[in-house]
Amino acid sequence: MPPSGPEGGMPVKAGEALVNVVVSDAGPLIALGRLDMLHVLQHLFVEVQVPEEVILECMARPGNVDTVRIRAALDSGLLQRCMAPPYELAGLEVGECAAISRALEIGAALLVDERAARAPAVALGLVVTGTLGVLARARRRGLIRPLMPLIAALRASGQRLSHQAVAQALTACGEAPT
Repeated sequence: MPPSGPEGGMPVKAGEALVNVVVSDAGPLIALGRLDMLHVLQHLFVEVQVPEEVILECMARPGNVDTVRIRAALDSGLLQRCMAPPYELAGLEVGECAAISRALEIGAALLVDERAARAPAVALGLVVTGTLGVLARARRRGLIRPLMPLIAALRASGQRLSHQAVAQALTACGEAPT
């Protein structure tokens, strides 16, 4: 019997593709950790895999609150450690390459924020979403309150979010773009 999804056995729909498993890069985990929102991942995906290379990036600042929360999510099983086959894409960091490689290997979606990593991932046929996509999906499902305060908190923490991406996320969850 296949694993049941977070909503009555139904996998998550990302665009037109159904998503059960997602492989994450460091950026979205760090952002969701800062917001204390890593828990929403368990309601959106059956499994969230994180390559060892990405975990090393996430653990680079042991005193940061996001690092503590990511470690707790790994310890609790919310995030699953995995290995990724070697893979290089020009201009991308080791963690991004590992996440793309693992997603390709198992046919999973990719959770990544960096624009430089998104384009080649899409070109390789991966379903891609990012922090704003996760938050918008969580908002639509009633898992979180309004998105704008979370966006403001991300920006205040130094996260760069394009006006277009923010407007798309707000529109996707029924909030008026500002």
